[in-house]
Amino acid sequence: MNESQPLLIRFGDFELDEANAMLKRHEQALDLPPRAFSVLCELVRRPGQLVTKDMLLDAVWGHHHVSESVLKSAVRTLRAAFDDDARAPRFIETASRRGYRFIAVPGPERRPTSVARSNDGSAVPVVEAPAVSGTSGGTRLVGRGAALDRLHAAWDRARAGQHQLCWLAGEAGVGKTTLVDDFAASLGPVAFAQGQCVEQHGPSEPYLPVLEALATLCRADPALATLLRSVAPTWLLQLPWLCSEAERDSLRRELAGTSQARMLREFGELLDRCTQDRPLLLVTEDLHWSDQATVTLLNHVARRRGKACWMWLATFRAAEVIAEDHPLKAVRHELRLHRLVDEILLDPFSERELAAYVSRRLGGIAGSESFVQALHRHTDGLPLFVANVVDELLTQGALHAGAVVRDAPLAFETLSVPESLAGIMERQILRLPADQIALLEAASACGVEFSPTVVAQVLARNVDEVARQCDLLAGRQQWLVPAIEEHAAADAAAPRYAFRHALVRHVFHDRMGALARAQLHRRVALVLAGAAASGAVVSAAELATQFELGQDPDAALPHVAAAAAAALQQFAPADALRLADRGLAIARRRRSGASGQDVLATLHTLRGAAAAQLVGVSADETLQSFEQAQAALGGLPTHPLRSMALHGLGLGLFLRGALAPARELAQRSLAQALQRDDAVLVVTACDLLGQMLKLEGPPLEAIAVLEQGIQAAAGLDEQTLQTAFVLDPLVNMQAALAIPLLLAGFDQRAKVQSELALARARALKQPMARMISTWLAALCELRRDDRVQVAALAAQLSAITDEGALAHGEGPSQWFRGLVQAWSDAPAEGYAQIARAYRRYAQVGMSYGSSEVLGYATEALILARDGARALQQAEEALDMAARLEDHSYRVRLLLLKRHALLAQGAERDAAAAAREALAEARRQRSPWLEMTVLVELCDGPHADTGDVEALRKVVTGMPAGSTAPLMNRARALLGDR
Repeated sequence: MNESQPLLIRFGDFELDEANAMLKRHEQALDLPPRAFSVLCELVRRPGQLVTKDMLLDAVWGHHHVSESVLKSAVRTLRAAFDDDARAPRFIETASRRGYRFIAVPGPERRPTSVARSNDGSAVPVVEAPAVSGTSGGTRLVGRGAALDRLHAAWDRARAGQHQLCWLAGEAGVGKTTLVDDFAASLGPVAFAQGQCVEQHGPSEPYLPVLEALATLCRADPALATLLRSVAPTWLLQLPWLCSEAERDSLRRELAGTSQARMLREFGELLDRCTQDRPLLLVTEDLHWSDQATVTLLNHVARRRGKACWMWLATFRAAEVIAEDHPLKAVRHELRLHRLVDEILLDPFSERELAAYVSRRLGGIAGSESFVQALHRHTDGLPLFVANVVDELLTQGALHAGAVVRDAPLAFETLSVPESLAGIMERQILRLPADQIALLEAASACGVEFSPTVVAQVLARNVDEVARQCDLLAGRQQWLVPAIEEHAAADAAAPRYAFRHALVRHVFHDRMGALARAQLHRRVALVLAGAAASGAVVSAAELATQFELGQDPDAALPHVAAAAAAALQQFAPADALRLADRGLAIARRRRSGASGQDVLATLHTLRGAAAAQLVGVSADETLQSFEQAQAALGGLPTHPLRSMALHGLGLGLFLRGALAPARELAQRSLAQALQRDDAVLVVTACDLLGQMLKLEGPPLEAIAVLEQGIQAAAGLDEQTLQTAFVLDPLVNMQAALAIPLLLAGFDQRAKVQSELALARARALKQPMARMISTWLAALCELRRDDRVQVAALAAQLSAITDEGALAHGEGPSQWFRGLVQAWSDAPAEGYAQIARAYRRYAQVGMSYGSSEVLGYATEALILARDGARALQQAEEALDMAARLEDHSYRVRLLLLKRHALLAQGAERDAAAAAREALAEARRQRSPWLEMTVLVELCDGPHADTGDVEALRKVVTGMPAGSTAPLMNRARALLGDR
């Protein structure tokens, strides 16, 4: 065959017209994806010859970053169109592991002609499709030239390093997917990945279409998995088949406490890195069904700056986004306002475009203006409706390819063409055999995409027979199509199928009665649950949806809770919150009389954990969820989330400044844990109680409780420490223990505990544990008066916070940096930074440590020689400390007040403040704090002899070996006397 000429050839009942990108059967065009059509052309050009897989991949895909699975999918699509059996092929034969042969006997190659045949066999001219403005040459689409031009212009910008976000918006059936397929096929060898949002009853799985696309890219390019490990470990964790169980456990430990912000940042960096050598087209379909996390990710990458060669193309139904108050609604408004997205609205066909479509499909009928007008009136030009009406008229014998309808309006009236797309489909459904209708109805209960194996079990039929029927239905190109192979698991043994359009699935699903529909969903749920129990990967969200639609709320509840937990593990707290709310709503309408307190406790706890990430652990919404969880846990002493619920509620109250109720909760929980010999709860209660006691004064009480908790934690195995607690309790308690040890005068022991906490946090590689241990170490060094160490730890804290995108670490890292700046001859700038950090901290409802932060601000103002404002700030800090019952920094605040008063010349009031500070240090029974005050009082030529002797007594009473700068100052002062 002449390879330079486009093919126009017949074989069997088929005609291949390469120039017009059409495959016809009995003069009716079949809908083939562009890649499958190109594969067919390559095979037909070499009839009877082996065409290797590499030859096909090179010719059709350019062999760049695609796997052989895409070729298998294309061949499967062709066989479905030909109704060909791979075991006894008539058209395409497989050469095992090598390639394919086209074995049909082709007729003579024909030259294109402008003559078609009418009903009586006479020749009639084919009316050329009218030129549609902006239509790209060679495209098989009608009326989409301008949209294609805009997409190609965006792609050119993406290739030049200007990343692009493009949306195709339009109603169902307007041709969004067809346009996406045509555009993608026209790009040649580029990295390409596609993900599908799935319609679910309630919130869907976080990042579902993005993870699907990433999985495709990883299968096509194994090197991407290595890049994920180094650049985007939070995303690697979501693709379990890319790493071992041991590696997943390690990642979970390292990423404990990580926020969604890190996941968003990592994805942006991944896009930048993986498109350095080749451009990437990322496609997400049906964004109106997307989860909150995917919308948040879209918003994030759209706002990134810098050079990157990627284009993210998404489709959605604008009406559903607006009417249902979808998360995309607000994001869409913002991105359009700032011109960060190119949104292309697809309209139905105009009469001119509809005439072009009919001409391409049926030839001479387009010459009938009255037919086109009648068809447009009937369908409003909606492409999918148009196609189905034409199918119906052909089926009824009212139309024949190449024939001219002379009285089209009369034909529409007399033939009783249904007035809606659903009506057209219903009439076509009634022509199917009953067993195929039942099969498609069962498939519709599974979703837009389904496995024949599941359908067979639901219907209690033979799996091979169901698969054969699906092949048959897919071959007709009317109801089903072979699913994109990459959408299935990489090792999926059986092919999957999808409804040709979501509307087709809806028609089959909605035509059933409510009872029959519920029964089908329940059977699907039971089949999927059985598969999951056997080790198959089935999402908890899908199981929850199926049981809920099957009117079995009791069975749905555990799966909703599992889906919420999975969303938290995927760093998608907004989706976790919605899933928990959905579960609680289901619980309120359960049929059973069982209380189900365990599931309620789980849902309230997970909701609290999600809310803590979204609005803060001390927010009203968070505390209310944890309080409800505690109430539900009353009779459940072994519930696996008991520690999370206690820690969440106690920490929220503590950080909010409600120390009395937080202390009472921790003390009561500790007593109950000891009574039940519950080591996990003992650790949690000691952690909470110890943190609070170190604020209240006498350090020995805090030391006793924290050491009790550390001892209990040491009795737990490492697996329990990593799974039963949100954050590592040993790191928490060791880091916290250092401060009361120091205040009690045990400087060396305090240093040991601080170093133990820092070392364990580094070994665990947990950003949150590293942040907490570094924060508390800085507090300890501040009390040792070691400014060099505080500066070093402040820099580390800032790096850890930025690296892990830890919102809770932003305030501490900024106020420590501000304090260091104030010490470094820039007190005004340091004060401004401390003040900003404090305001941000207060805005999220955090009170813990607030009086100390105001103390840092006071110190900066003193260094800035602003005595009046410093005094005002010190008074505010002392008032807050009294209100919060936080005595941990009160001694230092009184000394800062003394300095502010001295700057004002109020020496008597300054002396009174110093004496009050000394009294407070002794009330707290803290040798270290007493030494802190006495060092200040003795630092001058007119020191009181009694103060000097008191300092000598305190210093000699503490263990030897301290190297703290404060201790060195004390020794120096005593040596001078």
